[in-house]
Amino acid sequence: MKIRNVSIKDYEKIKILLKRHNMNMIDFKRWVNLWKKNPSLKNKKIKWIKGWVIEKNNKVVGHVGHFPMQYVLNKKPYLCSVIYGWAVDEQFRSLSILLLKKYFSQKNVDLFLATNLNETSSKIMKMLKVKEVPTKSLNYSLVIALNLQKVIKVFFTNIQFPLKKLILSIFSPFVLIFLKKKLNSWRNKFSTRNIVKQNEIDGKFDLVWKKIEGSQKNKLLFRRDKKWLKWHLNYFIKNRKAWIYFSIKNKKINGYSICIEKNNLKTGIKSALLIDLNAFKESYKTSINLIGANIMEAKRRNCDIFEFRGFDNEKISYMNSFDPFKKKLLNNPFCYKTNNKKLNILLAQSKYWCPSYLDGDAIVDL
Repeated sequence: MKIRNVSIKDYEKIKILLKRHNMNMIDFKRWVNLWKKNPSLKNKKIKWIKGWVIEKNNKVVGHVGHFPMQYVLNKKPYLCSVIYGWAVDEQFRSLSILLLKKYFSQKNVDLFLATNLNETSSKIMKMLKVKEVPTKSLNYSLVIALNLQKVIKVFFTNIQFPLKKLILSIFSPFVLIFLKKKLNSWRNKFSTRNIVKQNEIDGKFDLVWKKIEGSQKNKLLFRRDKKWLKWHLNYFIKNRKAWIYFSIKNKKINGYSICIEKNNLKTGIKSALLIDLNAFKESYKTSINLIGANIMEAKRRNCDIFEFRGFDNEKISYMNSFDPFKKKLLNNPFCYKTNNKKLNILLAQSKYWCPSYLDGDAIVDL
């Protein structure tokens, strides 16, 4: 048994490992492009290992991968290593720490970030003094139910009681009537007058990024210019799994939003996730109109729920204007570690964070 660097030839073996752990593996081309088309690695000045595997008898029994993303705080760039596809078979679980020590031993990285942890992996991370992102909004989701009957049906799938089917068929209509006002409260709270759909990631985002960098310089943010967003989202845009809205008034961009579809194969629930929201003028009005336009689009796409998770207090207040349901989550899946002393002091404070599904690997395997 040995621990070694990941090679391109390991793809199928890693895929089989992740499947054993009920984890998704993106297709080979997308997997390779995490590094091949990554803007940080294009100049080839940075040496980057794709990850590490535990191998026994030519079988991969453990894996941790990672890829770089560029983050910015106070206009200073930081190289971030995003952990991806961490899984170890049960009989070799004691070696999980060795994999993580390989990962955290990198010297050319400013920030380590995980955004897809479950309860068990979170506990292991804490043993290595990895910190939770200190944002309370990561412990819950704000949800607009667009197909409540289906949501109710899924909720009761694993709950057994006598005459369940009959009882649900009788009471579901009453629940819908009781919640009718709440379910429809989002409809008349916004205007789509200045909302324009954007079909590609182009040079507009270089201009938009300059506005974001100037107005939110005290936030740690993933770099949202054309090259980085294309690398991160182009697959979803091309396959119509994501959509972009601009708010444009007097030929000027006042804000934008990005939403992405997520299909839960286990439950059958189709979600629309708001992964980015930025407003530069008339913030409240612009943000409300963008959120409303996205809920409408989610409804048109037959999504069962519209979900908003993370962000900062200001953006949460905009979403709360739509009277969403609040869904508590089992754990905060975002955590970080940095060896940069100054950065460590700043990131211990929630005011420097505005996390969302756009960060890390939160949407990579959708």
